[in-house]
Amino acid sequence: MKKIKKLLKIVSTLFIVYLGIGYLLHLIIFPEYKPDISNYFNAGDVFYSKEEGLRQTVLKQENGKVYCKIELEPHAEGPPVHIHTGFDEVFVGGDHPINIQFGSEEKVLNPGGKLVIPKGTPHKPYNTNDSTVTLIMTEDVGFPEELAVYLSQVYGYMDESEDNMKPPKVIFQMAMFNQYFDSYLGEGPPVMIQMCLNFLVVPLARLIGYKSYYKKYE
Repeated sequence: MKKIKKLLKIVSTLFIVYLGIGYLLHLIIFPEYKPDISNYFNAGDVFYSKEEGLRQTVLKQENGKVYCKIELEPHAEGPPVHIHTGFDEVFVGGDHPINIQFGSEEKVLNPGGKLVIPKGTPHKPYNTNDSTVTLIMTEDVGFPEELAVYLSQVYGYMDESEDNMKPPKVIFQMAMFNQYFDSYLGEGPPVMIQMCLNFLVVPLARLIGYKSYYKKYE
């Protein structure tokens, strides 16, 4: 019993040292480059995900939000089921009906219709049509600008190589992105568990060369 307690004490000490030194190096001694996101986008900028069949064209950026026209290609799977913890997401239908997974329900958003996704709700848009469908962000609908910036980074990372989406690469990289990218798996461990795992992984990910922002994905 004493040996087990001693081992647990050693493991706990090493764990605390890992986090303490890791975050000291990550945040204080070698802080990461972070872009100025207040004027990051211009009208007409596009960020595209081949993996998701999803294109976002920036309409404007103002007051901490980015407004886009979102296009899903024919039969696009869209993003994985995901959850936002800090904001409600609002979908406004464009020119064709579009399917949206909303929690455990499947909904159809018709042209001009509006659907509010409360924060914490698993969701994803996808396209079952033979033509491209759109979602429009109006004056009261927009992404937080930080999410939009890091979403464009996620798209660049995803489409660069299929290998990027395989463990352990995707685990290390998404831990880095999720420091600023408020989007978590909706079909996986509870969000709090995902947050804790990301927190634990970040020092190691940074040590072996992963970043939260890459200029090549701008």
